[in-house]
Amino acid sequence: MGLCHSCRKNKVPFRDKNKIINHEVNGFPTLVPATIQSSTPKGTSRMSNSFPNMNITNPIKGLVSKRRNRYKKDGFNLDLTYITDNVIAMGYPASNIEGVYRNHIDDVVKFLESKHRDHYFIYNLCSERSYDCSKFHNRVRTFPFDDHNPPKIELIRPFCDDVHTWLTKDPRNVAAVHCKAGKGRTGTMICCYLLHSGQFVTAEEALNFYGQTRTQDRKGVTIPSQLRYVNYYASFLRDGLDYVPVSLYIREIIFEPTPCFPGGQGYLCFSISQQTIANAGEHSQKCVKLFKSGVYEVRKGSSSFVIRLDQCMPITGDVKLEFYNKPKLGRKEKIFQFWFNTFFVRNELSIQDTTTEPNGHLPENGNGVTRNVHSKALVLSLMKNELDIVNKKDKQNKVFSSEFKVTVLMHKVPTKNPGPPSWLVTPTFHQETRQDTPSESSEADTSEDEYNDEDDWDSVLEGEDVDPRGIGYRLLSECDLASQLAHTSADQQQQELLTA
Repeated sequence: MGLCHSCRKNKVPFRDKNKIINHEVNGFPTLVPATIQSSTPKGTSRMSNSFPNMNITNPIKGLVSKRRNRYKKDGFNLDLTYITDNVIAMGYPASNIEGVYRNHIDDVVKFLESKHRDHYFIYNLCSERSYDCSKFHNRVRTFPFDDHNPPKIELIRPFCDDVHTWLTKDPRNVAAVHCKAGKGRTGTMICCYLLHSGQFVTAEEALNFYGQTRTQDRKGVTIPSQLRYVNYYASFLRDGLDYVPVSLYIREIIFEPTPCFPGGQGYLCFSISQQTIANAGEHSQKCVKLFKSGVYEVRKGSSSFVIRLDQCMPITGDVKLEFYNKPKLGRKEKIFQFWFNTFFVRNELSIQDTTTEPNGHLPENGNGVTRNVHSKALVLSLMKNELDIVNKKDKQNKVFSSEFKVTVLMHKVPTKNPGPPSWLVTPTFHQETRQDTPSESSEADTSEDEYNDEDDWDSVLEGEDVDPRGIGYRLLSECDLASQLAHTSADQQQQELLTA
């Protein structure tokens, strides 16, 4: 039932001029005093009202950006830092509700238009999202790779060349680089550019400078695999290297010392993935999972734990190894991962090896004794602080000793190949191609241990006759590989002579 005219008239004097009314802040409904709204001239856009909006949401934005330095001048309050006079690191230009706690895209537009009109270019490193580039007059280029991961090695130089070309066109030009948090991926690529442009000589110098400039605690790029790729690019520039993809296969993985899993016993499994270009001629890339191991029982007390692969799994370029603990009861948990590029695996080690024949049997010498050979293995050895996730997750050294290291022994795949060798069998099942789902959390928003890959894993503890890894590459030593290829070539030459 409504109020009569006299009642409504009598209530007018009691209305509070400072009453709270509905108002939209950066696309998000909120409540502001009526006096603020009434003081805004008619026809003023929402973007021009961003300054009071930023003051209201400032505490939230500060919590999300954590220890990253913010730009707080001229009425702006943005997760944005000038690394140099013409290189900017910033958080993702978001919209809608996300714009309340991140940089709102309209505020970023206002900042760049007011400070660097017609002289800015944006570089988006996010593989998981995009935005309306027309707001920035389409001055946006994308060099995408996944959160918490390094870029594909072939992505770095095109990015650096593009930035350098833009910045050298006009001394007033600036490059604004962002991922989601504007820290890890952004720092990786900016540090590579600082090296590329000759502003620093070593990766350590570039990384330290970025950390001091972008953050309050000097912790800029912290993920070991991203640090590794900055060092890779420094090596390219320092040694004048020309990148050539190198094909290797993994023979052994050694843990020293053995991890101390809860309950004294662990069940270890791992996967091998490789970066590929999604479409020829584009910068987009995807991570292809090549291989999933069985589950290995890890018992407490041994000085080391060795996984010997009896299959030839060729890997090339950017490779990721992920290791999980999968107890019989409980959820599979990722314990660490690391990326490396096969081109940079160069340290050699002489090892004594037991060879295998193509049929899987151990060969014997004339006296019926198993034949051992000495061969050269390529070695990749990483300490605990060089492994992703565990470097932060196990700071108290409860599972992995502070001296823990993982060593991967690899062999080169022979390049002189007149044809498919008899021992090569193309994988059929268990090889899966998928687009890795990027983490929805950034380096600054959550920890890096939120991985929920619940794929099924076959067990080598059950004694099944089926090869648990399911890929038909029988692993041979490099000597046997060369010998096999030599026999194939000799047989072909003999066949040609008989035909002639």
